[in-house]
Amino acid sequence: MEKPSLSVAAYALAVVAAATVAMGTIAAEERAGSTSPPRSGKFVGDHWTPYDPPSPESFPQGSKIHLIVPGDTLWDLSAKYLENPFLWPQIWDVNQYITDSHWIYPGDPLLIPGKPTVISEKGPGPSIEMLEPPATSTTPQTPPVLPGSPTDLPPGAEAPSPARLVPTGPVLAPVADPNDVNCSSFIVDSFVEPELYINDREDGARTIFAEGDIVYLSRGMDGRLTPGDEFTIVVKEGVVPHPIFAEDVGESIRMVGRVRVIALQEASATAEIVHTCDSIEVGMPLIPYQEIPVPLTTPGEFRRYGVRLDTGNSGYIVDVFPDKASIGAGDIVNIDLGSDNGLQPGDVLTVFREWGGPVSFYSTESYIDSPQARAEKRRAKEGFDPGDYAQTVLGQIVVLRTQKHTATAKVTLSARELNLGDRVAAR
Repeated sequence: MEKPSLSVAAYALAVVAAATVAMGTIAAEERAGSTSPPRSGKFVGDHWTPYDPPSPESFPQGSKIHLIVPGDTLWDLSAKYLENPFLWPQIWDVNQYITDSHWIYPGDPLLIPGKPTVISEKGPGPSIEMLEPPATSTTPQTPPVLPGSPTDLPPGAEAPSPARLVPTGPVLAPVADPNDVNCSSFIVDSFVEPELYINDREDGARTIFAEGDIVYLSRGMDGRLTPGDEFTIVVKEGVVPHPIFAEDVGESIRMVGRVRVIALQEASATAEIVHTCDSIEVGMPLIPYQEIPVPLTTPGEFRRYGVRLDTGNSGYIVDVFPDKASIGAGDIVNIDLGSDNGLQPGDVLTVFREWGGPVSFYSTESYIDSPQARAEKRRAKEGFDPGDYAQTVLGQIVVLRTQKHTATAKVTLSARELNLGDRVAAR
C-alpha cells in the first residue's frame, strides 16, 4: 500500500484538528460559564483542587494517565501526547470533571486518549502507536505550529481556523490547611446551648476521647437524626471583650472535633469520633457540621511604606487562637468585620496602626532643650495634623470563614509583631 503524501496527511490532520476545536468550543460553552479562577478548593490526597477528580485507580486498566504538574496546559499536553496541540479538546472531553479548560491543577489526574489515525485518499493506513509519555517539564513551551502550511494544502482547500490557546492556570495556592478552618475558634453574637451533646461513651474507663472512639448522643430518632449525619464538637469559651471599645464583640466558640452517627436508638444515637483537634469529653455540645473549603488566593503585593489605607470600612483584631500576648505569621485571629461588611473567604486584608505620637519625657531636664522638644513646639505652632503621618503597616491576613459581624482569618505575613487592637482594612 502506498504511503499518503505529506500534504494530504497534513491536510487531513488539520481538518481533524479544526473539527475537534469546534466541538471543544461548544463543550466549553456548555461546561464553563466563565474563565474566572475558582476561589475555594479542598485537599484530595496530597494536593488541593477545586474539582472532584476521580481516583487514578478508577480508570480502565491499561489507561495512559498523566498527573498534572505546575506549568502544564491542555495545549502543551496535547502536543506531547497527541503530537498536535490543536487536539487539546480531546483530552478535555475525556476528563469531564474539569469544568473549565482554562484552569487545571497540579496533582489532578488526566486520562490521555489515543492519538487519532489519519486516513489518506488511498485508504486507511497503519494505525499510529501511542508513544511513552515524554519527560515532564515545568518550563513553559512555545505552542508548536500545526504541521503543514497553506502552500502544502491541496488546490482549493482552505486552512482551518486557528484554535484558541489554553492559558496556564493562575498561581493560586491554599492559604491554610484543613485544621486551620476546622480546629479554630469563631465568634457569634450569642450562643444558645443546643439540645444535642455527647451524653456517654462506650468505654466507661475513658474520660478523654480520640479518633475511632464510640460515644452516645443525647438524641436519636426522636431528634430526627439519621445514620451518616456529622456534627462538630464545640466548647463555649465565653464573651470576647473588644480591645479598644467598651463593648462585647460576642461569644467565642472553639471547635474541638467531629462525630458521625453510625446507629440510631429511639432516644439516643451511637456515633464515632472521626476527627479530633483537642480533648473531647462527655457533655460537650454538638452543632451541625459544615464543610469549610480552604480559600485559594494569589500572593498579594505587600508594601510597608507609601501606602494610605481607607479606614472607612476598617476593623480590629479582637481575638487570637490560642490566646497569646503577641501575634505573628501562621496565627489564627478573629476580627470585628464579617459578611455584613462585604467580607468573604479568601479576602486579603492589611494589618496596620495609626501613628501614635511621640514619646515624651517631661520629667528630665535634658528633654526641655532637646531636638524632639523643639520639633514638638514647631508642630504645635504650625497646627500639625497627626493624620499627615503614614500609617504603620504591620502585615497581612487572609479571611478563612465569616459570620455576620465577625470573621476568622490567618496571619500570612507579619513585618512586626501584631497585637489585639491592631486595625485591619482592605487596600
